Amino acid sequence: MAPKRAEKSLKAPAAKRAKASKGTGDDGDIEELAGRFNFEAAEVAQVRSGLLAWYDANHRILPWRRNPRSRLPAEAVAAAAAKGFHPAPADLPQNEFIYYVWVCEIMSQQTQVSRAAEYFRRWVAKWPTVQALAAASQEEVNELWAGLGYYRRARYLLDGAKHIVGQLGGSFPTTAKELQCIPGVGAYTSAAIASCACGEHAAVVDGNVIRVLARLRAIDGDPRSAAMTKLWAELAQQLLDPERPGDFNQAVMELGATVCLPNAEPRCGECPASAACAAYQAQRCHVTEGGDLAAEGAPRVTNYPTKVEKAEKREETVAVAVVQLAPPGASPADLPATHFLLVQRPPAGLLAGLWQFPLLQLASEAAESTVRQQQQMDEYLEGLLGVGPLAGGSSSSGGGGGGGGVKIVDRRSLGQAVHVFSHIRMTMKVERIVLQGELDTAAHGADEAAGRLALQWVPGGEMEGKGLTSGVKKVFKMFTDARTKASGKQSITNYFKPKAASAATAAAGREPAEGDTAAARGARRARKK
Repeated sequence: MAPKRAEKSLKAPAAKRAKASKGTGDDGDIEELAGRFNFEAAEVAQVRSGLLAWYDANHRILPWRRNPRSRLPAEAVAAAAAKGFHPAPADLPQNEFIYYVWVCEIMSQQTQVSRAAEYFRRWVAKWPTVQALAAASQEEVNELWAGLGYYRRARYLLDGAKHIVGQLGGSFPTTAKELQCIPGVGAYTSAAIASCACGEHAAVVDGNVIRVLARLRAIDGDPRSAAMTKLWAELAQQLLDPERPGDFNQAVMELGATVCLPNAEPRCGECPASAACAAYQAQRCHVTEGGDLAAEGAPRVTNYPTKVEKAEKREETVAVAVVQLAPPGASPADLPATHFLLVQRPPAGLLAGLWQFPLLQLASEAAESTVRQQQQMDEYLEGLLGVGPLAGGSSSSGGGGGGGGVKIVDRRSLGQAVHVFSHIRMTMKVERIVLQGELDTAAHGADEAAGRLALQWVPGGEMEGKGLTSGVKKVFKMFTDARTKASGKQSITNYFKPKAASAATAAAGREPAEGDTAAARGARRARKK
């Protein structure tokens, strides 16, 4: 049973109840926590009615949602349609509707909904059913996914589709518990699918929901602790509307995404639940009594949920080589037709199975030495391509024809760039290497016995459509920018030839500046007058 003090706090006005939340950071008994922060019946009714009415009048139109009770104004519907966004068809069969919700929920993890919606449209145009997706290859899926990041999600979708078609006869389960048999579907995703597509009374809990709940009850403490995780699930289930579970789940998440914002941005004046919000009422009372919200310890809405320091990202330094294969006799400075070397990452781990430029992690001493970096890259390429020492490379002894006739004919640094993952801050030291010689440009699969990864030589004209990750795109842009800059210098030199200069500037030994023409000089003199 909850202590007497906690029982009183349950019945206290919202503004006072905020003070009762201190000390919830430990992993205390979940029943005690729930007893302190349970919603009263009147509060539940107030939040449900206010939030659903707000949602019906303000919800976003998305291709995986449908709301028969929508009260959106006609101009909002027209604006969404102009952007290509329409609600899911009312007559869409349930299995296909579940497919839509499943795809969107996986896409929306770690990704803004507006961005996920753009990819979703392309996705269902290519794979309109789970059967169509199950027949796709991982490479096809990765190519469409390129740019969304967290590529494990794309693998989950393909693995899930194959499981549904192969093990379940192509039919999705319809309960949250059964949905969790699908690869990549956990508690949140299963509840979202079951409530939105199947009408099950299953509450969802994500970052937006936690923020709304923490402010409604003014709950502090580590929001990620085991006890708090159970508390969020309990409170979310208490609030969930039994008649419209899917719409209510969407409403809470929509509120957190558009109104109950993090940091210093919440729009409490627009919130349909502000009258029942303990954090807001405490803040409002403080201001009414002349308190300063900027003062230390002031009761602010943004105090909730408690901010937890994130673990520092691991620092890594890697060498990356944009390797080109030049045709025999071609000049490295002008390669009209060339192939780029891409290597497939291992099937497990970071960016599993995706294609990238040759990349290797550098130890601290190699990261500080360009010579050592080049030596390691040469050795890596020699093993990858199955050739001897590359003539002209750091491991080559002299200029003789090492590597079975394969030689480095051009090599230059492209600089460095930083690419950030969820847990890694990667510094990429990038160089361009041009190889020339007899190499098989056919794709090669991985050779586990020899310790080789799969590789392919991609024609330059096909690189843009290859479905590269954002990190690989960043490196390729460094290459194309350097190439454009080099060709731009050449074209400018050719453009400003002596014969194009005016007599005065030619005599002065300089090129005419931009706008330095007779007409431009006349216009400037006229303005001065």
